Amino acid sequence: MAAGHCPGMAEFARLSLPLDTPPMEAKLTDAIPTGEEWQFEPKWDGFRCLAFRDGGSVELMSKSGKPLGRYFPEIVEALLQLEEQRFVFDGELVLPMGDILSFADLQLRLHPTASRVEKLARETPAQLMLFDCLQLGRQDLRAEPLSARRAVLESFMESAAGPRLSFHLSLRPARWRSNGSPTAAECWMASSPSAATSPTNPASAR
Repeated sequence: MAAGHCPGMAEFARLSLPLDTPPMEAKLTDAIPTGEEWQFEPKWDGFRCLAFRDGGSVELMSKSGKPLGRYFPEIVEALLQLEEQRFVFDGELVLPMGDILSFADLQLRLHPTASRVEKLARETPAQLMLFDCLQLGRQDLRAEPLSARRAVLESFMESAAGPRLSFHLSLRPARWRSNGSPTAAECWMASSPSAATSPTNPASAR
């Protein structure tokens, strides 16, 4: 078991969100939303993940509510190295292999043997791509608009980003168009910066 990894809920009682909080899901649409109020980013080919930390305890939770921390000790360790002691981030676990993200190699990380997990963590380390901040310190940000949450995350990541933790800037329509056609990506996410988080009222579209 990774140092700091804790699958129980009691250790996270000071957080505003329980470990079984479902992430906000995207809606599948046929048309790309239009209007300058939308922002865009690629859909990452990985495991959706909520990252929880309260003091010396860290857990990574899948969108189905299953703990992932034991399979990604390098991510747990990276989160424990951050100066901030309490947070909840929304992101995607990905595994870079050269110029691509390998979902097949990422799936190999879900191995029941601890020694195998540790070997893969050294040889093929994963990365947590963050795109939302639901709590930072004592501040519950869920009621804040996405634009405010992203601003908090962007500021935080100026000093927190590293090989295991990353953050992708959202693109507004003008910048998005200048970065090429949406067909160049497998899928794009579109989000309204005015949206607050809600598991039952998703604010983004694929």
